[in-house]
Amino acid sequence: MKKNTKTKHNVIILGVNGWKDQGHDASACLIRNNKIVAFAEEERFSRKRYAFDSFPENSIAFCLQKGEIGVDQIDYVAYGWDFNRLYNYRHKKTYSNKEMLKQLFPKKLFDYNKLPKLKLIPHHISHMASAFRLSGMKNAVIIVLDGQGEDSSGTIGIANEGKIKVLKSIPIHCSLGYMMEAACKFIGLRTFDVGKLMGLAGSGKNYQLLDNISYKEDGYEIKGFPDDQYILSDSINEQKAVISLWEKYFLKKFGKLKNSQSAFDSEKGKIISTMKVDQKQMDFAFSIQKTLEEVVFHLVKIYIKKTRCKDLVLSGGVALNCVVNGKLVSEKIVDKLFIPPIVNDAGVSVGAALELNFQMNDYQFPQIDSFYLGPDYSDKIIEKLLKINKIKFSKPKDISKIAAKALSKGNVIGWFQGKMEGGPRALGNRSILGHPGIPEMHNKINKIKSRENWRPLAPSVIEEKRGEFFKQSDYSPFMLKSFQVKKESQKIIPAVVHHDGTARYQSVTPKTNKLYYKLIKNFYKITGIPMVLNTSFNVGSEPIICTPDQAIRTFFSSSLDHLAIGKYWVSKQAYE
Repeated sequence: MKKNTKTKHNVIILGVNGWKDQGHDASACLIRNNKIVAFAEEERFSRKRYAFDSFPENSIAFCLQKGEIGVDQIDYVAYGWDFNRLYNYRHKKTYSNKEMLKQLFPKKLFDYNKLPKLKLIPHHISHMASAFRLSGMKNAVIIVLDGQGEDSSGTIGIANEGKIKVLKSIPIHCSLGYMMEAACKFIGLRTFDVGKLMGLAGSGKNYQLLDNISYKEDGYEIKGFPDDQYILSDSINEQKAVISLWEKYFLKKFGKLKNSQSAFDSEKGKIISTMKVDQKQMDFAFSIQKTLEEVVFHLVKIYIKKTRCKDLVLSGGVALNCVVNGKLVSEKIVDKLFIPPIVNDAGVSVGAALELNFQMNDYQFPQIDSFYLGPDYSDKIIEKLLKINKIKFSKPKDISKIAAKALSKGNVIGWFQGKMEGGPRALGNRSILGHPGIPEMHNKINKIKSRENWRPLAPSVIEEKRGEFFKQSDYSPFMLKSFQVKKESQKIIPAVVHHDGTARYQSVTPKTNKLYYKLIKNFYKITGIPMVLNTSFNVGSEPIICTPDQAIRTFFSSSLDHLAIGKYWVSKQAYE
């Protein structure tokens, strides 16, 4: 019998995020042989947005199925949190490794004889690794800003030849993530509606920078907020405490602002009217956005100077702010900027696995420009589903051509193709598409999705034509940077230009997404516009669709005109 000759190189690592106690963005990632085999987010399976207080059970099952392995074959589980640090910091009873693993792999769902080893990777180190270890860079400044990790709200570091060194930790009471969440709550949004706040800021006319932030040579401080030791809560995080401090400050500085919540129809299970806003709320959002920009720019500039490195990678929830990201490039504050598609907490499952893989194999991944690692479904499965449900369909020779033609006529299309993209942005595999040159398209699609009409929609542009439409722009495959649209172009693509003249586009190449690129190219041949309007394939407050049956259900329950699902074409016209 041969001995087990397994080397470090082919160690199997499962990265995870998710917890029952105030967790969110549960996810799982599988790495084997220095390759990311699979990645999935729990909300896509459970259909519960953000997968609050959940273990990533379905995501783990998907990763194991994709890797064709069982629990017994996993060598290590890398957790994107150091729970010992998290609980001990608050003098709470923590969980043993065995207890944690048993909760991750319940016997009712997983069959195994032995549990893998567990490695706890600190939350912000996991964020840092999720960005830097996919950037392809040898050296870079790394900045993570979010609500909070175990005992800090931000971490700044430097990477040299693959090794990450922490330079600065930002206290919890100085959380920029919680500042943004508090601002949402203050004007009647939900704390996790920070993307809406950013969109609202684009309609602001006047702003006031917050005056309780003082700048230092190594960071910043929030004046008048108690130190972390005085805000430690009975919970495992200080979200409520810090948000309360910000709300009191906002009320004193800005006065009470109009508070108008969205109406939710519990019987129909959907939003029936969206939040109405006035100019005061828009200007408030603008003030928060400008303050965030000032603080982030300060941090970036001082650590570029300290490290003499002008290449930057970002992660953490604040890195979803595409306006800040775009200005770092357009204002030439950095030379290179890399932001992965999974900067939210779902990404720490990837980062934890990447960091452990580096520690064991000393391997740095090349730069990624696509992240399609989720579930996919064969044409055979899709056709069988269509037939079972007695849905009328056709099978055109080229799905991209018929879709491009329909888009050129002003139709709205559900586009369901290949493996699901990772992260909160739809990147052309689970997308709703429209014509960016039709002004009314913005309102039409926002209505289909039950979105507030003041929220912008974004384009996907073929990369070689990007420079013709956008000023001082950058390659942006993950739709995480906003840039100014040239004045002469704003009239050509009005449906995807925000009130401030910007657009958050996705760069598309044949390498990143061959079929999607072909679709846009065909649309370009018909219309002369080298881009399509692209938003996530979901309606109301549900997560992005994952499966063919979800695509079909969403298509027939909404005002979409056509559905391109695999090689098949489904049209509402067939039922007229």
